[in-house]
Amino acid sequence: MLISFISVNGSPGVSTAALALAWVWPRHAVVAECDPTGGRALSVFDPDGSHGRKGVFELMLQARTMELHRAMSSQLLVLPDGTGRHHLLPGAGSPREADSLDWRRLTSLFLDLETVDVLADCGRFHTRATPAAVLAEADLVVAVVRNCRSSLQTFAKAVDVIREEHGVFDDEGLVVLLADPEPRSHQRYPHGEIGKELGLSVVGALPWDPAGAAQFTDLHRPGRRFETSPLLTHARKTVDEIGRRAMQRMTWLRKPVVNGHVR
Repeated sequence: MLISFISVNGSPGVSTAALALAWVWPRHAVVAECDPTGGRALSVFDPDGSHGRKGVFELMLQARTMELHRAMSSQLLVLPDGTGRHHLLPGAGSPREADSLDWRRLTSLFLDLETVDVLADCGRFHTRATPAAVLAEADLVVAVVRNCRSSLQTFAKAVDVIREEHGVFDDEGLVVLLADPEPRSHQRYPHGEIGKELGLSVVGALPWDPAGAAQFTDLHRPGRRFETSPLLTHARKTVDEIGRRAMQRMTWLRKPVVNGHVR
């Protein structure tokens, strides 16, 4: 299953959302950093570089001399969540490296992983720079949107462009994950109203939790309360809905076509 995550204005927590959801994902999962501006998570989980340089760029270099699945296995970093089931595939080291990647081939690899779900962090949506195949071939595209007036307006204007540029035309293929502001904020809208206004399904919301988010964006040095933090608590409430929708759409997308009809 391939689930791609994007934003349209400043990537408000896309990486945090993908990593937090993978942290509590019920199946084997890989967070693949596909942000065209480059990856950052490796420095969070391996700040001293003890695991060496790993990532999608190195994967494609190794794939010149070995089978693609094997090359990917050598580039994964186990996330320290204690399960051994969740991994990170670090992103490119720079936009130049990202531009040189065969994203279509990587997407085919992600789709071939039958027992592993891939959560692709695509960063901020760019009509040209975003790896098109990672969105167009995804079983589900999750847009992470701040729950505030300006972000919701910006996203509403971009929905048609996202659909047209990357082929996410059906109503079930694009959903919204809200990034709620701090509780005292006056720019906070009811989740049900947002879904109706956008004409898209809201699959959940992640709370304002700077301390929890810092474990995925700054340096991973969790305290005793990290596993019960608001961020992970809400992530656990959201993974089932995202997984269910992605599985449902994947089943529909991959039905065999016989004589022009889907069976």
